[in-house]
Amino acid sequence: MQEIYDLRETINNRNPLVRFFFRWKFKKAVKFANLKQDDLILDFGCGAKYLKSILKRFNYIGYDLDSDQTEIDDYAKLKPDVIFAIDIFEHIEKEKIKNIIRNFKKMNPNLRLITIIPNETWFWSFSRFMLGMPPHKEDHITKIKDILRILNQEMIQTKRFRFFFVSYLFKHTCK
Repeated sequence: MQEIYDLRETINNRNPLVRFFFRWKFKKAVKFANLKQDDLILDFGCGAKYLKSILKRFNYIGYDLDSDQTEIDDYAKLKPDVIFAIDIFEHIEKEKIKNIIRNFKKMNPNLRLITIIPNETWFWSFSRFMLGMPPHKEDHITKIKDILRILNQEMIQTKRFRFFFVSYLFKHTCK
């Protein structure tokens, strides 16, 4: 990652619509994952651990580049059943995304990967502008089409959901 992305700018945004939307996305992702009580869950790029607050009764481990936020130094040593990568891949270079996905597959060939990726269309930029946010994120270095190409080369997409033309929610399993 070019710099550490801080999810708190959206989860705790002073605009109630921004807060609602991002919190709703997380709750939708949890429902989408169809979690079982004994699942080991890795929150890859956990940031402020908002997902942990939703998954209080689950076996949750948060990984982040920020040493103050991470709960584990080496995520690749885990064998998670479910990995959440919410609004994170767009902050990572393409080659690193490939390596991360390949690591995920080695960790557990039966895992479910839940990702949320911003669509970044004109409507996405307009929505951000209308909500008082910058219309473009300079720290978004990889486009959705490239992320999807990598995910679909490495994994099998099993489910997809679109958030108001601004984000996609995907479920992938290993090939």
